[in-house]
This record gives sequence, structure tokens and C-alpha cells, in this order.
Amino acid sequence: MDIPSGLIDTSAIRRTGARTDSIHSQFKSGKLVRIRRGFYVEVSHWLDARPWERFAWSVAAANRSIPGAILCRESAALVSGIPVLRTPTHVELLTPHQSQSGRRKQTFQVMGDGPSAKQIRSNGDYPLRYYALPDSECETHGEFRCTGLLQTALDISFSTRLSQALVVADGVARALWKRGEMNQEGSLLDVDAIGAALEDHPHEAARKRARIVLRLAHPMVESAGESYSRAAFQYLGFEQPVLQHEIKDLGGFVGRSDFWWPGQGRAKGVVGEFDGKAKYADADLRNGLTAEEVLYREKLREDRIRDLGYGFVRWGWAHVHNPERLRQKLLGAGLAPSLGASRRNPF
Repeated sequence: MDIPSGLIDTSAIRRTGARTDSIHSQFKSGKLVRIRRGFYVEVSHWLDARPWERFAWSVAAANRSIPGAILCRESAALVSGIPVLRTPTHVELLTPHQSQSGRRKQTFQVMGDGPSAKQIRSNGDYPLRYYALPDSECETHGEFRCTGLLQTALDISFSTRLSQALVVADGVARALWKRGEMNQEGSLLDVDAIGAALEDHPHEAARKRARIVLRLAHPMVESAGESYSRAAFQYLGFEQPVLQHEIKDLGGFVGRSDFWWPGQGRAKGVVGEFDGKAKYADADLRNGLTAEEVLYREKLREDRIRDLGYGFVRWGWAHVHNPERLRQKLLGAGLAPSLGASRRNPF
């Protein structure tokens, strides 16, 4: 995880031989936000920053000020390069002792009663939360130490909602596949260490929740939006589709679909696409094209797929946030829920 510029680390400044009196003065005058003792960000930078940037500053401040800090759960996922559904609400850390688990008193502070200070306080911060895990292998990513990928996937699968857990589990599966530690067509349940850890967990309900997530986790999922959609399919009772199905016509390669449901809707089945905003808004993903050009190419691609005899359905974040809207989209494309649907995991 990259740390955005703007974090003021007074210990690092003192190591250069410089003084930090002016920083403390700026904090007292309401010009700086104090994340933790010794770590500050300018008020204007904090207000302009996106949630993940504020979280990254908070993680860095905790990591540099707490000896032996080991990140876990979604905090560990982020520093490991694994996507999460949304920015965590806490900086999550390990403790070997059950008695030390829980949330810590906040050290975040901004001085003054002006509009900026009030807005910062109302938006909140990212306090520490400790989780007890006596024995865990750790990995190092840059300046951070965190739980290993499998432990991270397990911890989240045992404890969080289906949608949050599957985003991380899919990301872990993809990372393991890229390392050569997992089969392209396998799931996390096929990994020996996962099975043993499942059986060791003391709570049956948590084991059942985790088993659903880990069975679904697949290395061919390419984005958090696709994982989020797959969690919604499971929650709504639709069959899990084939991933990255290659489509060709007489003109050659058309593309790889996010999802394909063979045998449903039309003769060649139904192609589904998660349409994230990033492909239009992020210049780095447009390869020099304008948003309008990207949209036009997407339309041409969709027409070629339909001309081959596929059904086609497209949705975005708003549809998955409200699964009933996605359900109507899928039904309209000719898909039908399976009879054995399970909603054991809250979405």
C-alpha cells in the first residue's frame, strides 16, 4: 500500500536534526490534524483526501508508533495489495492475548471550533482495534508486517458479511494463483491449510459462513466489483457463472466476458458485465481514449456479442448495492434463480 504524500512524521524530522516546535504550534492553532502523537496532516489535505488516503495515513502512523505492530483482517489485505469492498473503519492489529482485544481510546484530534474542525470531527477517524490470535505467520510488505494471505482470508471469512469476505477471498485466490500456489480452476477450499483451519474453528456457524466464501473464491475474478456481484448472485440464489469466457466471431476476438451463464436465456446463454465507473473516469484505464470513445467501443462490443446469439446484461455498483435491482436485471435477461438458494450469510 502506497502512503500518500502529506503525512508529517515528527520522529523522522528530528532524526534529520531539525526542530518540530513549529509543527506543534500549527497543531495548537488548528492548522494540523493529529492522527497519533507525533503524526500530523494539514487540515486542508485531510479534508480534500479520499477515505482510503486518510486510512493509509492512519495505518502508517500506527505502524511507525507501535513496536512490533502486525496488521490483520482488511487492514492486512490492503497492505498486501488485496482489494476490499470499502475502506475499513478501524486500523486492525493483532494481539496474542484475548484480554487485550478490543478498540483502543482515540488519539485523533483537531483543535478549534471552526467549520473545518467540526467537519473533520463529524467525518470521524480510524481508531485501533485489536484481535486476539496467539499464533500466526506474518508477511512483510514494504514497511508493514501483516498476517499471511490465507490467514487474512480466513479471518475475514469467519467474521464478516458475504460481500466483504468474497472480495478479499477472490483477491487472495488470484494472488496465490499468480504465485503459482493455486490452480487456475481451483478454489480456496482446495488449499490444504484452509481445510485444517476450518475444522479448528470452534463455532459451527462461522465455519459454515466461511465455507461458502472459500468455496466460491476464484482466481479468475479481476475486480472488487466482480466479486461483489458474485456475492449478490449467491445471496439471490442465481447460479454462479463461468468466468472470463472467450468470445470470437468471424472478425476475430471479441473479448472475454466477466460472466457467462451457458444454457440460460438464449441459445448461447447470457453474458453479464459489471460496468464500473473507473473504466470511464480513470484516464489510466482508458489507454488514451476519451470516456465517450470507451463507451462507444463498449457498445460495438456488446452488439457483436448479441449478434452471435448471446443474451446480454450489464449492471453497475448501484444495482449491487441494492440486490433487488440486480435481481430484476438478471430476470429480465432470462436468468432464473436456482431452487436451492442459500442466504445463510448476510449480504
